Amino acid sequence: MSKENSSSTQQGITYVIMIFLFVIGILIGILIKSFFPTGSSPYTQIRDNGYEYINPLVDFESVKSAGNDELANLQNSLDTYVDEKLNEGITNISIYYKDLNSGAWIGINEDEKFSPASLLKVVELILIYKLSENNPNLLTQEITYSPGEQLLDQAIEPENTLTEGEKYTLDELVNQLILYSDNAVIETIQTYIPYNTEDEIFDDLGIANPYLSESLDSMSVKEYASFFRILYNASYLNKDMSTKALKLLSQTTYDKGIKKGVPDDIKVANKFGEREFLNAENKYRYQFHDCGIIYHPEKPYLLCVMTRGTGYDVLQGSISGISEIVFNIVNK
Repeated sequence: MSKENSSSTQQGITYVIMIFLFVIGILIGILIKSFFPTGSSPYTQIRDNGYEYINPLVDFESVKSAGNDELANLQNSLDTYVDEKLNEGITNISIYYKDLNSGAWIGINEDEKFSPASLLKVVELILIYKLSENNPNLLTQEITYSPGEQLLDQAIEPENTLTEGEKYTLDELVNQLILYSDNAVIETIQTYIPYNTEDEIFDDLGIANPYLSESLDSMSVKEYASFFRILYNASYLNKDMSTKALKLLSQTTYDKGIKKGVPDDIKVANKFGEREFLNAENKYRYQFHDCGIIYHPEKPYLLCVMTRGTGYDVLQGSISGISEIVFNIVNK
């Protein structure tokens, strides 16, 4: 073979190798862009802004629900159950489930708005505990109890009530608020929460304050679940106060919703909410919700359910049914 032919062959091989490497480079670039997009993040981060040297992470959530096979059975089972219940005096059911080990979550109508009602007592709990972090004597202050005016009737009345004129610590009043969902102590507790402090926690979590008229006293099940997430992650309160809050929530007396759907030996930290409305046709319509952390020994999870319908009994029954389905599938 002549030197010219040998040189041409080597040049041809070099060109082929260069083209091959160029194509491989393009393919790698496409793959990197697919798996690590630069234009948008698959997660939403809520950070506590306003610090000079740090940017604390308050909450962290994937934008999309989980699409893996592990949760497909749960999603399908809940979809079927909800479809059945919507023909039984229930007009709306919203569900948010989150695996607290993996962070994966699924939802059904998770962005639909409801009146959170007594669920917001957890917000009062968090705010008082937050204030006590900087004022350790706050919770031990004694107060002569004078029950506030109850603007809303309670279908589920407190099993325990406090005595007017007796002295209680602020800690005892907060316990009464959470353990028995007692509306009568709200007014006293709120006098210890500075003006605009409630706005701040909703701003920190990127949620419209449901106390404000423009938000129409409404919140979605996914939005509300963020309060339990920040308690579990100890990302808003410190570790001691987050533990104290969830321990208190695990001692609530209401047991006809989420708690009814799990075995008695499984610890549940939860809070319920109820609201009665008179619609334009002068017919009563009801909302009932329950949200909490189920401390499964291997797979702890967060479950929140909000419902709307024609009666409390059927709404509570649907929540306990949902809870049972979730526990049985998780427990497998």
